[in-house]
Amino acid sequence: MNIGNGRHLSTFIGAAKFPKMDPCWTWPMKTKTSNRQNQIPQLVERGFAIHQQLTVLNDEFKKIKERLKDEAAARPTEHLPLLEKDSDGTQWIALGHGCECRIVFPEAKIKTDFDPSESDFLTVRSLAGNHFDSLFRKVTLFRPTERRTFRGQVNKLLPPKAAGQLLELCSSASEPKAVWKARPGMQPRREKSATR
Repeated sequence: MNIGNGRHLSTFIGAAKFPKMDPCWTWPMKTKTSNRQNQIPQLVERGFAIHQQLTVLNDEFKKIKERLKDEAAARPTEHLPLLEKDSDGTQWIALGHGCECRIVFPEAKIKTDFDPSESDFLTVRSLAGNHFDSLFRKVTLFRPTERRTFRGQVNKLLPPKAAGQLLELCSSASEPKAVWKARPGMQPRREKSATR
C-alpha cells in the first residue's frame, strides 16, 4: 500500500502530527508585534467603555459633592478648625457607615504677585504703611513674550543646538493623555455581562 508522502500523508494520518513537515499545514507564526496590534482595537473599545462609565460616575459624584458642600455651608456652627499646622480654614465632617467626608473651607489664598501698575497696589502700600518693606519684597520676573508662539520663535531665531537647550530649560515635561470619543456612524460594542 502506497500512502505517499507530503500533503496526502498528513491528510491521511492527521495534520496535527506533521505540522513542520508539510508546508500546506504550516501557518504563519504570530509575533509579539502582531499580537500587540490585534489587542489595540480591544484596548481602545475597553478604554472607551470605561471612559463612558467614568463620565456618568463623575457627573453623579459632582452632584453629591455639591449637595454636601451646600449642606456644610448651611451649618457654619458645626465647622471645626483644620488640624494641619500649615493650613488655615475650617472643615465640616459628615459621617457615613465606615467612611466620612470632610468639606474643607480653606482661607483665601494669598496672592503671589502684586503689580505696581494696578490701582489696588497703592491701597496695599498705604495700608501696610511703615511695614511694607518687611511684608513685601521686589522680585523681577521674566515671562515669554508670547507663550503660543514661543517654541516657533526660538526654533526660528536660534541655531538648533541652542534652541533645543533653551526650550529644555524653559519648559516642563508633560504627560501624554488619552482622549476617547465616539466615531460618527459607529456604535461601540457593548460590554458582555460577566454573569450569565
